[in-house]
Amino acid sequence: MSDFNTQKTTSIYRKLKHILLPMFILAIGGGSLVVLMAMKKEPEQSEKLLATLAPLVSTETISLSDSGVTITVDGIVVPSKEVKLAAEVSGRVLYTRDGCKVGNLVRNATPREREVAGTENLLIQIDPENYELEVKRLTQEHAQTQDVIDELEVEIDNTKAMVDLAHEEVRLQQSHLNRVEKLRAKNVVSDTDFEEAKRAELGARNALQKLTNEADLLKARRQRMMHARELVGVQLSRAKLDLSRTRIYSPINGVIVEDSIEKDGYVKIGDPLVTIEDTSAVEVRSNLRMEELYQLWQHAAQTAKKSQTPQANVVDANRYEIGYQLPQLPVKVVYELGGRKFVWNGALSRYDGIGLDEKTRTVPCRIVVADPRPSEILVNGQPTSQIVGAPPLTRGMYVSIEIPLVGNVSLLKIPETAIRPGNLVWVVRDGKLHSEKIRVVDTSGDQLMVELGASGLKPGDHAVTSPLSTANEGMQVREGEAE
Repeated sequence: MSDFNTQKTTSIYRKLKHILLPMFILAIGGGSLVVLMAMKKEPEQSEKLLATLAPLVSTETISLSDSGVTITVDGIVVPSKEVKLAAEVSGRVLYTRDGCKVGNLVRNATPREREVAGTENLLIQIDPENYELEVKRLTQEHAQTQDVIDELEVEIDNTKAMVDLAHEEVRLQQSHLNRVEKLRAKNVVSDTDFEEAKRAELGARNALQKLTNEADLLKARRQRMMHARELVGVQLSRAKLDLSRTRIYSPINGVIVEDSIEKDGYVKIGDPLVTIEDTSAVEVRSNLRMEELYQLWQHAAQTAKKSQTPQANVVDANRYEIGYQLPQLPVKVVYELGGRKFVWNGALSRYDGIGLDEKTRTVPCRIVVADPRPSEILVNGQPTSQIVGAPPLTRGMYVSIEIPLVGNVSLLKIPETAIRPGNLVWVVRDGKLHSEKIRVVDTSGDQLMVELGASGLKPGDHAVTSPLSTANEGMQVREGEAE
């Protein structure tokens, strides 16, 4: 009986277990659902709390500027032209102006000044005696040849007159021969008389032929002598040229930078004499980054389009040539000395070769300064002209080059405090942070200039200027005056 009761109790327990366990699980699930539903409103409260506790940042509005930009690069002054004079004739050096030493100033002599005797503008004098004698010899030979031609002219005229007389003699002999021949037909004259008349007619024609041949020979000799006269004339011109080359003048205004001769020395054809550096103009060698060169191209294109010059209409037609030409833009060359700034006016001229420098990855270029004397002198930023001994622009000076691009370059003004490491700028849009990578083109003013279109920035954006301890893309912030 007890075993039966035990089995019955176990069976009931099992049935209760199968019923109560699912109910218990359902109860737990329902409780969890209630708890989750109760917690559903907390994120809304968290978002409101987060919005209230979002970082406070200071911002400034980005604005558009058409004031332009000034590209500043370094450069070194190089001579625009160097002339190396060499001896074109051989001989002993009789004279050198001031010894033709390095550092001496020389001046270009005009053709009129070179014709005037004297040594005021003469640079080097080579012994001219041998060349003067050669000029005299050829002058006499030329005159002698002309005398021979004149004699031949007289002989030709005389022979022509004799030829005319010979023609008359032939005509007379032919008339006599015709009369004799008619009388012979009537048996009035003998055969001997006819033969004599015939012989006389042949003699007249023979004499005419000799005179004609002599006249032709004289004309040929005259032609040959005329060619000889021309040859002597060429030799005489060469001798006069060699004589003129014994007097050497400076072809430019400049300074002697190298000398290779001494007075009383002997020089041969081709021997170097002096090297003269031109001082009427100088050049500046510099290097531009590709970004700066791109700005120059853009500025030149906008200027040509705005002015609608004839060059603007052929830009597309000459794109191949334009790609190898530097925009001809005005520049300022600045050299600082003792707290003073000396300024020269120059212009971009050309590329110094082609392509990029392999070491610096920049583009070599040349700037031409037409007048080496400074056009402006600044003391404490103020122009002055009372400084004595202003230095000219000479070889080896390290200078600054300012290329102003005004009026045609659209830029964005950004405060310097808005620039983060890596050229990043954080802007606030719809209360959230967004990062933009920029390219700064000018840092000379209180505000930096950024090229419009080089990033996603646009006028009206709010740039964050206050420090950010943590910054993430899309992070919610509040705009205001940050502490």
